[in-house]
Amino acid sequence: MDKLKEGFKKLWTGFKALGKGVKIAIVIALVTLIIAIISMFFYSANNKYKILFSGLEPSDAQLVTSKLKEKKVDMKIEGEAIMVPKDNVDELRLEIAPELSTGSKGFELMDGSSSFGMTDEEFKIKKLRMQQGELEKTIRSFSQVDNVRVHITPSKDSVFVEDKEPGKAAVYLKLVAGNDLSMEQVSSIVALVSGSTENIPKENIEVVDDKMNLLTKGLNNKDGSIVSSDEIEKQNLLEQKYEKTLEKSILDLLQPVVGKKITTKVNVDLDFDSKQETKTVIDPNKVIVSQQTLKEINGTNDGQATESPVDNNMGNTIADKNTTSKSSKEDQKTNYESGKIESKVISAPGEVKRLTATVFIDGDLDPNLQKAIEKSVGTAIGFNLERGDAITIEGINFDPLAKDDAAAAAMDEMLKAEQRNKIITYVVIGLLGLGIIITIIVVLLKKRRKNAEVKEEGNLLDVVIEDRISKNIQEPLTPIDFGDNSPKTQLEEEIKKYAQDKPEQVVDIVKSWLSENER
Repeated sequence: MDKLKEGFKKLWTGFKALGKGVKIAIVIALVTLIIAIISMFFYSANNKYKILFSGLEPSDAQLVTSKLKEKKVDMKIEGEAIMVPKDNVDELRLEIAPELSTGSKGFELMDGSSSFGMTDEEFKIKKLRMQQGELEKTIRSFSQVDNVRVHITPSKDSVFVEDKEPGKAAVYLKLVAGNDLSMEQVSSIVALVSGSTENIPKENIEVVDDKMNLLTKGLNNKDGSIVSSDEIEKQNLLEQKYEKTLEKSILDLLQPVVGKKITTKVNVDLDFDSKQETKTVIDPNKVIVSQQTLKEINGTNDGQATESPVDNNMGNTIADKNTTSKSSKEDQKTNYESGKIESKVISAPGEVKRLTATVFIDGDLDPNLQKAIEKSVGTAIGFNLERGDAITIEGINFDPLAKDDAAAAAMDEMLKAEQRNKIITYVVIGLLGLGIIITIIVVLLKKRRKNAEVKEEGNLLDVVIEDRISKNIQEPLTPIDFGDNSPKTQLEEEIKKYAQDKPEQVVDIVKSWLSENER
């Protein structure tokens, strides 16, 4: 114990003998070490536990806590999270996860139960619960979905067709924060529910999110009579984009010719209806489809036949007992059909129904030049007279005030751009200057610190008596001339002078000698 105290006392004496800068550095290092040790202690204490499960349904949470209590595993519950020691997380998760129902039970309802003694109504209800549970599990597996509930109204069967009623379904979705579903994704969920159930058409399925938004609004509309506001906005944006494209084409075409004194406006009416048209072309040439010939011959032979003096073209005969008679009949029937060509044309949405363009040019225009410009613009934008397109080219003197305003606006814009460039230049120069100043300050501080360290080293070297006169002593010492120039006398005089100038350090040196002699 005495040796320990003596060691601490020696350390404290050595610490006091150090310079001020070294003392501060040692204190800062010790404080930093203590803070690091305390932080590591709290960090290890807080990270002892890791989340096993979170956000479970009450039944699943109860199952997990009971399992952990049976296994006597240390656990903490913070909000909806169940935490256990991090070394046991993976093992416990693999062991308990298969027993969780994630709030929905599907075919697990049939496990451990028997249908013996179950009525048809009870079996239908259990089957319905199984369908709902399996659908909830599948939809919950999507990355955008946090939780889901599915409600199914089964269809009603009947021996009469008109009395049959299709089923219905409603899906409630709680989305993950920051996620939204597109119409295609909602359609996929509707198709999943319709395909997994019996006699539930897609138009009888509705999807609602946790913000009470009907996601299937306008999705199940068969005749398309109702169009959502999002679809209308999308169509308007497409029309505006197409109009801007045509206006840019006109400006790019005319500005090199007539200068920048030009303004244009294009209006486009797009048809977003999908149409199917069947065309039939009749061939004027007739084609024989079928031909039928019927020939009939009748005759009797009772004797000789006598001809009548009537003209042979009559084709009559006079018969008696001793005459022979014959008759023949021939019919021919031909069926014709006109040839035809049928073609189906499906027009995609987005076809141009009508297009109008107006161009104003500053100044008077020659009629020939006006006609040439009109023809060129029509070619550039795809003018079609059959659909009612119209192009107007006019030469008008622009308002001089408007010209001045436009010139002033252009000048202001140019001045603003120049000012922005100047500001950016000044900022860059300022940052560079600041960087140079900071660099100079850092260099000076390092140099000053280095000089201080050199000075402290000189002070420490002064303590050692065996070193005659340190080269690092900053104060110049005048030589002492006592007549006797022996080394021993000169050394004694220097020690006396040193004791007069620095008595505290001499006292510390004597104390250290005394403590060494006591040992």
